[in-house]
Amino acid sequence: MEIFIGVDGGGTKTEATAINSAGEVLSRYTGGSTNPYIVTFNKAMEELRTVLDGLLAPLFDKSLLFTSICLGMSGVSSAEERRQVQSFLHSYFRQRQLSMHIYMRSEAEISLMAVLERQYGILAISGTGSNTYAITKSGDIHRVGGWGHLLGDEGSGYQIGLQTLKTVIKSHEGMLPPTIMSSLIVAAYPLQHITDLKSYIYQPAITKQDIASFARCCIEAAEAGDEAADRIIRQQAAELADTTSALIRQQAEFAESELVRIGSIFKHSPLFRETYAGILLSRYPRLRFPEGNRERTPAHGAALLACKLFTDGVSDLL
Repeated sequence: MEIFIGVDGGGTKTEATAINSAGEVLSRYTGGSTNPYIVTFNKAMEELRTVLDGLLAPLFDKSLLFTSICLGMSGVSSAEERRQVQSFLHSYFRQRQLSMHIYMRSEAEISLMAVLERQYGILAISGTGSNTYAITKSGDIHRVGGWGHLLGDEGSGYQIGLQTLKTVIKSHEGMLPPTIMSSLIVAAYPLQHITDLKSYIYQPAITKQDIASFARCCIEAAEAGDEAADRIIRQQAAELADTTSALIRQQAEFAESELVRIGSIFKHSPLFRETYAGILLSRYPRLRFPEGNRERTPAHGAALLACKLFTDGVSDLL
């Protein structure tokens, strides 16, 4: 039985999936960050080793043929960075007496493969951060966004969370009307009163993920009809739609493409998802928003891509 491995390496977690040639999942494993700009290259490779060890542990069997691996890793984009990862993996597999084709692809390609089972189309991501990619049928990759939480991340969980915090403070100060986001926050966090936010937020350990977590209160309040929360969700959806529009303008074929939406904000906020799609359809009426197979993770998509690239005889040389 041939085995194909996919890895989705992120700044927060890394997921790996092993499948057979029929696409059936045989093993999964989740570990920590493998983004070298967050944890250094050496620590990223140590974590990647841990993830692969965990994934492969239940699979070592003489009847299995480990064939190829495809990785989509945040923070690994230049040719030199990819060569370093490939070098590490060649050494890793040699130590385990395995010979595998190693493919490095973008997070856009593995995510599109997971949903559409192909590598071209448009991908919009709204999770803790945000980003947009578009890949032409000929394989050219375009990107708008991805500047991080200080310079960009429009339409992300971080920006929704930050605007939520600013809004409840302004509401407390009397600059804005009351909002149920205030009571939702006090109930969900270790706070006695909304004024405790200052000491909570300015703790050194608070990260952008912690700020993004406040988006949950905004989404819940918007669903309950809170005007302030509704305004935040719609504004951030519009911001991401503007980012996506800038991407679509780069190639004529993108205006008639399929656009895949992934990430926790798209998943948990129907208002965000529908507002975003409505704005884009008003500008590009031939866009399509397929649901595809949303049970498959990007790691599963990477494994499917490993199978496709190997079957098609694609070289793994960079």
